[in-house]
Amino acid sequence: DTLETHYKFLTRFLEQKNYLNKNSKVLEIGSNLGLYLNFIKERVNTILGIDPATNIANKANENGIPTLCDFFSDKLAKNLEKNKQIFDLIIARHCFAHNSSPHNLLKGVKRILSKDGFVAIENAYALNTVENNEFDQIYHEHMFYFSIRSMMEAFKKNGLKMHDVFLSLIHGGSIVFVGSHESSKRVESKSLLMHLSHERKYLNSDSLNLFSENTYTLKKDLTSLIFDLIKKGKTIYSYGATAKGNTLLNFIGITCEQIPFCIDNTDIKQNKYLPGSNIKIESEEFAFNNPPDYFLLTAWNYKEEIINKVKSKGNNDTIFIIPFPTLTII
Repeated sequence: DTLETHYKFLTRFLEQKNYLNKNSKVLEIGSNLGLYLNFIKERVNTILGIDPATNIANKANENGIPTLCDFFSDKLAKNLEKNKQIFDLIIARHCFAHNSSPHNLLKGVKRILSKDGFVAIENAYALNTVENNEFDQIYHEHMFYFSIRSMMEAFKKNGLKMHDVFLSLIHGGSIVFVGSHESSKRVESKSLLMHLSHERKYLNSDSLNLFSENTYTLKKDLTSLIFDLIKKGKTIYSYGATAKGNTLLNFIGITCEQIPFCIDNTDIKQNKYLPGSNIKIESEEFAFNNPPDYFLLTAWNYKEEIINKVKSKGNNDTIFIIPFPTLTII
């Protein structure tokens, strides 16, 4: 539900700025199951997804979302160009920071972007990561942490220019960078200029030093809280078998000895174990039948949805520990 709401806000922004319309030919890089393409397919001319995971791409195609199974690169873009596949909007949502060769990706984007087309790259925003102390976002899959300034430079080096941004709360604070060919007559939006000014003021060496200090403060406070609760005989489960959750648990040194179970609604994760902590992953049904005293929300970016889901099942007793942006008990 959280993602569905985000899709609505993102699409409204793209349509209001005329980055997306009924004539648009849309390509999504890292399209996964094609959920966003499915959301917009009735609003545009054509859609195409690209995703390197065979099982995921196959499932997307089975669900009626045309998807190429491959990594996006300039080489792949050349093949699309040969087949006269040019796109009016190229979207890359939460995959750009995973790419070890961002310049190669942008070079490919420019190659197959129509003359008056747009590129929209959605990513976790470096300023939110630092301001909200989201150190759990830092793990193997995230190779880069983009700010407006760094993305502007990346665009510029590849014959593109940024002229707009859209900020949202999804995944703890995300930003959509919108750009076009450097020859475009689009001027920088008021939103871009405002957020760029804010970033220059608050994303600096002082904020990075504070980020480091806050990280160790949270480690100390959260570890103390968990061990105090255990001494009082309280049971604690984590909620969300996420990459960020594993980063948090391993950094603070919590294992299955303190938290025996992690609750997650993804079937293929259940009955497996979190790496490092060796916490067993169980279903939401297991948690409903065996409610703990506390949930540590490792999927804290979906806190409202998770809390509402737990309460809707009749569990009004379990208390929630939210680690970010500050340690909070609900």
